[in-house]
Amino acid sequence: MLLLVSTAFGADVKATQAKELVKPSGTTIFQAQKPDLVVKSVRVTSDPVIFYGGKIVLIPLEITIANLGAATNQDFNVGAEGSALDGNVYGFDFAGPGTETMPERGGILVHGMQSGTRVTAEKSYTGLLLLGPNPINASPQPGTRWRIRAMVDYNLDPDAFAYEWGVNEANETNNEMEIIYPPTPSIATMTQGGMSVIGMLNKT
Repeated sequence: MLLLVSTAFGADVKATQAKELVKPSGTTIFQAQKPDLVVKSVRVTSDPVIFYGGKIVLIPLEITIANLGAATNQDFNVGAEGSALDGNVYGFDFAGPGTETMPERGGILVHGMQSGTRVTAEKSYTGLLLLGPNPINASPQPGTRWRIRAMVDYNLDPDAFAYEWGVNEANETNNEMEIIYPPTPSIATMTQGGMSVIGMLNKT
């Protein structure tokens, strides 16, 4: 934690993007703020498309991210991984029209983001998530329901340290959001006085 201290003897320390924490006698202590990148929402924008006898599943996604902290000029990525709940497809290639792919890490490359401490700082990215048989030479079973995990500033390399190349954030545990598509349908039954939801189909 970076601390900037201004003493009672007249020393003037300017704290950029910092907030005052405590005021002990004669001393003001500041904690420097950091960016805080989060996935605010993820949605499937249209029905997934299955090609080549189930060998390729394309899932159209819109991922909205937000910065809850200080501004950052560092590059980071936005993307997703997905897998079939009732099949064997898996993938993490996510790309959109007019976007760059982040070298080594994959996903859509983002060149920094403004601070979200005083105004709402959000960006939305649309693209396609590509799924294929896992293992690659297996007979494809594309499935009918998929688990999708949208991520910002992420690293899918299992041999690398977490966030090895990432932005130094105030919170490194809120960088993803998971959904199931299609959503789990409800079972409804008529009761005296109206409709009552009594359970869920296909719980996961």
